[in-house]
Amino acid sequence: LRLLEANGKAGNIGRSLSLLNLRKSRGYKPTTKEYEYAIQSIVSAGLHLRKDRNLFVDEHNQPEIDNPTRWLDAILVNMSGRNVPLDTWTANRMLHCYACTGRSGKALHFFYDVKRDYMDVEEDDDEEEGVDVNVDVGVDDGAEDESDTVTGERTPTQKLKVRMKIRPQLPPFYKIPSDVKLNREMVKRRGKDEIFSTKLEWEKEKDWSPSLTAAFAFADSLTHGACGHAPIKLDVSSWNTLIKASCYRGAIWRALEILNDTMPRNNIEPDIYSYNTILAALARLGDKDFMREMLTAMTNKGIISDKCTVQALVDGYLNAGDISGAVTLVQDMWNQHHVLPPYTSHLKIIEFALATELVYEAKRHVYLIQQLMKWKPSPEDSNRLQKFMYITQRNPKLSRKSLQQLFSYFGETLTEEDFF
Repeated sequence: LRLLEANGKAGNIGRSLSLLNLRKSRGYKPTTKEYEYAIQSIVSAGLHLRKDRNLFVDEHNQPEIDNPTRWLDAILVNMSGRNVPLDTWTANRMLHCYACTGRSGKALHFFYDVKRDYMDVEEDDDEEEGVDVNVDVGVDDGAEDESDTVTGERTPTQKLKVRMKIRPQLPPFYKIPSDVKLNREMVKRRGKDEIFSTKLEWEKEKDWSPSLTAAFAFADSLTHGACGHAPIKLDVSSWNTLIKASCYRGAIWRALEILNDTMPRNNIEPDIYSYNTILAALARLGDKDFMREMLTAMTNKGIISDKCTVQALVDGYLNAGDISGAVTLVQDMWNQHHVLPPYTSHLKIIEFALATELVYEAKRHVYLIQQLMKWKPSPEDSNRLQKFMYITQRNPKLSRKSLQQLFSYFGETLTEEDFF
């Protein structure tokens, strides 16, 4: 069992399945843990795709781990041969294998390039600001990509200045749900002359994503009894996993169909995770208009937003280039719903504002952070909110010194007058 655990964490699928068959041949009593480790081996093996997936390669040419059906079937056969019943929890773990290999190129778009250059500064000013002109802040000397390189040669009286250049190319029309909706959901099929269909019909075709097609086929087989097991009923976690798999393959309309049609038809109410998954997918495409519609739908259904909701909204606004809108959004969500994004979103807003030379917007968000630092709990506040604010107020990355260093990295100054 310990060997099975080690191989499962290491992502050795073949050895894990061999150990399962060895335990079966020796008549060992089956345990839930051994199947957890076998499923974990598939998840661990997909780590390199999550980190280093080649987005420019078609999904048909991706590694075999992108479609783990044959290994999941082998686990089901082993369970059936040892009379181990399949429960919903184990089935959900299996479905998660289809959503653990990262996003494909259909689900992503690159909105900006990072430019690094040197700027002239006065030595006296640097001494007052505490900036060491002899130290490069965050320079990658081995960078070769011209979109993220240091240009020119540096003199002793210069320091690094980081700027962001927004790319003029917007995501393709068929990627953005709000644009497709304005065109009555009809799109021209790429690579096919004069063939129009709804985006949902296109996403449901097998050629859209073989792994996504396999995920829905595997889920359907579970409901009819797979590999000798009794049929199971998919729960909210099962459908959330299929929503995640759809979003990771750029099939947002298929995810919306599950959210708005399939789940209600099966008497299952979508939860906050259902909406957050779709919001995160929309944020990758910068579709802030459709995100606002989703937020309104959540509010009307009484679903309470959480930090992941605000994080997704902020990412969408920033990708769309609406820096001031992102700052206002965080303020509104705090004032109206008492919910904040993770601290990384605060830093991301400031970084985007400074990199696009919107110093006023960066300082406006610093002002909000100062207000949060002076927040005090009241009896009406929940324990969860109090705990979150306790951690936020004591986060060293949001301290005065850290914010000043962040501003200096972008060649700007945050003085004492900017604090109250």
